[in-house]
Amino acid sequence: MNNNLISRQIEKYISYKKALGYQIKIESQELRRFASYTVSIGYEGSLTKDIAFQWATLKPNYSQWYMARRMETIRTFAKYISVFDPMAQIPPNGMFGKCHGRTTPYIFTEQEICILMQASLNLYAPDGLRCKTISTAIGLLWSTGMRPNEVCQLMDDDVDLNDGLITIRETKFSKSRIIPIHETAISKLRSYVNDRDNLRRDFSDLHFLITTGSRKLVLRNFESALQVIRDQILIDKNEWDRRPPPRLYDFRHTFACNTLLRWLNNGINIDRKIIYLSTYLGHVKVADTYWYLTGTPELLQLTSRNFEEFFYEGGVSDEK
Repeated sequence: MNNNLISRQIEKYISYKKALGYQIKIESQELRRFASYTVSIGYEGSLTKDIAFQWATLKPNYSQWYMARRMETIRTFAKYISVFDPMAQIPPNGMFGKCHGRTTPYIFTEQEICILMQASLNLYAPDGLRCKTISTAIGLLWSTGMRPNEVCQLMDDDVDLNDGLITIRETKFSKSRIIPIHETAISKLRSYVNDRDNLRRDFSDLHFLITTGSRKLVLRNFESALQVIRDQILIDKNEWDRRPPPRLYDFRHTFACNTLLRWLNNGINIDRKIIYLSTYLGHVKVADTYWYLTGTPELLQLTSRNFEEFFYEGGVSDEK
């Protein structure tokens, strides 16, 4: 593949993004598929709109959304490489419509969290570990706003119950951070550690959350457990037919939305505080945290009301 210009450029782009801290696992897979395609057809020139289009529409069973996503991946790469290769073309935006759709988050109530944690204790657990671990993991997600995979990757040494601190290492953007936890969470975690160590037979795995067979809790098993218990919070049995069912990431949405809602209710200036929430959540850009402002009708209503008060009290001038 060394004679293939696009292949070399793609590897350069991937190295550049990783050096910035991005993992780009899916993006790099797609780009390498594109590179392999150009090799398979014997193309060795610069990127063109036509070859990008050919690859994006390679198979007739591709959905409009998938073709849009493939083309958007090429566009991002093209904008980078065109700085170094004046012959490279940037495909036009929106050839296949939008590829980024926002899934409406499910915002849990405190009562629903309690129901889910209690339902977790009834999960099948041959050695008694799985049910307690899932219940604890849900509590951690809700009370800290951590990413689901961050919870699963916690090691024993990362959870300092004496000082009430959790160290989250090598996260989404290859950065680490330390977050404080509430004293009520500390008490629950101490209880979990005691139960966990009384039930487990093998202490070789040093992860904090241990499930059946004294093995670490993996994300796919955590997701499967939520699928089993989430119907417990249904009022209408047909609700999941009308809207996407809750996901693990929705606990993070709930934490962020509840924090913002609490600030707004207390009259706190979000613009001054949001950098703290952004850092706590491990966001690279504050804009990613502002995204949560549209998370619930309550947030939208409060935000609109605050803007109206600001506007009518003279916060906006007619002068230009």
